[in-house]
Amino acid sequence: MLVAQLVLFAMVLDFVYRPLVFPGKELVVFRSGYVSHEAAKLHIRYPHSDNLEIRYKTSELNSPWESAGSLGSPTELTDFTATIDLVNLRPSTKYQVELLSSQSTVNSDAVLLGTAEFKTAPLPHSPTRLRFGTGSCIKPNFPYRPTTAPDIYGFGSMLEHSDSLDMIMFMGDFIYADVPLYYGATTEDYRRLYRQVYMARSSRRLLRKVPMLHVYDDHEIKNNWHNQEDAPMGNAMTAYNEYNGAANPPPQLPGRSYYNFTHGNVAFYAWDTRRYRTLWEDGSEQTKGATMLGDEQRLDFIRWLADVNHTAAVKFVISSVPITTSWSNFDSSQDTWRGYPTERNEILALTKYVPNLFFLSGDRHEMAAVELPSGNIEFSTSPISQFTFPLVGKFKRDINGEKTLHYRRPGHVKYGILDVDTQTDPDIPRVTYSLYTTDVDNGHRPAWTYEAKGMPWV
Repeated sequence: MLVAQLVLFAMVLDFVYRPLVFPGKELVVFRSGYVSHEAAKLHIRYPHSDNLEIRYKTSELNSPWESAGSLGSPTELTDFTATIDLVNLRPSTKYQVELLSSQSTVNSDAVLLGTAEFKTAPLPHSPTRLRFGTGSCIKPNFPYRPTTAPDIYGFGSMLEHSDSLDMIMFMGDFIYADVPLYYGATTEDYRRLYRQVYMARSSRRLLRKVPMLHVYDDHEIKNNWHNQEDAPMGNAMTAYNEYNGAANPPPQLPGRSYYNFTHGNVAFYAWDTRRYRTLWEDGSEQTKGATMLGDEQRLDFIRWLADVNHTAAVKFVISSVPITTSWSNFDSSQDTWRGYPTERNEILALTKYVPNLFFLSGDRHEMAAVELPSGNIEFSTSPISQFTFPLVGKFKRDINGEKTLHYRRPGHVKYGILDVDTQTDPDIPRVTYSLYTTDVDNGHRPAWTYEAKGMPWV
């Protein structure tokens, strides 16, 4: 009995304190982020002083390697991270990219540090086929396994689809700064947790093959964050931008984390739901008209809606927290869009008139597909690799003018894959959502599939 107790105690210590014992100082990262029709953002972490070189080629047979030039190593100031723009690429073309150091060896003049693959987007406004993954919430080595190399099991499952994915839209809680405990408020405390994620074997394998874009949520800072620029927001965002944000599409205004981009004639807008939010509406006069987006971001989003309404066949709005009011417990009444009914209603009053617009969200460690009162459909999917909630929850079906299409609570691994086709019938696009969970056939086939009815959009 004593031996068993000691073993269990050691496992708890390993799970809780591993980031402090193995901080990942020697981590090397090389991955692709945003890929347009003519350029790609490459994210690097390299903690040594060698000169670096990036070379690339198309995936065509006998395609020659081209050098993108040499660069100095990133510095300690950014935790040895950097983001490089690879430019003058061809649209709708598959590329292979390598990161090399000038460190000399007996057999080679350069050392291969990492590889990445991606396909550039088609020309703007052109019909396309797009396949991308979506989800949120990961924690290395959950559920706990007594291994020496913690992994992210949801990323391992997504690897099965990596050959066909154009990108992954990660919708927040990439790290858990306060679970199982809050390690501290310094920039290094946050950086250490990002390194833990990128150290995982499945992270490295998946990100070699699929570009990943990001929004952040509360656990990149602290649970249910709504204190705007108060500490530790600054340190948390420094680490987020170094590891995830810098490789996103460029924002409309410097220093912002919300952004939009297009892939052919498919348009995306990614909200920042944390930096600008005020206290939720609690029924008092002081909180009436509370905002999650802030005036500047909301106006920018409204302008985007007008721009893409009849120029993009399909539109996706990315929110780290759900728009649906179906989650009705105390936490969701404050933290999701349920706690901001005035602004939510204003937004849905506009999206009601935008054809083929879908909301994508995460956060709740459950999955729901809901037709909102505006007629827009929301797919809320999480966790990719985290705990799920107990058997009894507070999800209410078909309330407040909403229609629940599907709901699923069980599953430590849940993620969505969306297939968008604006080529087969350019006037009537097709959007298909597939839910994957390792609880169903170990994630080899969808647990649920929904094909949305496309509408004429021109």
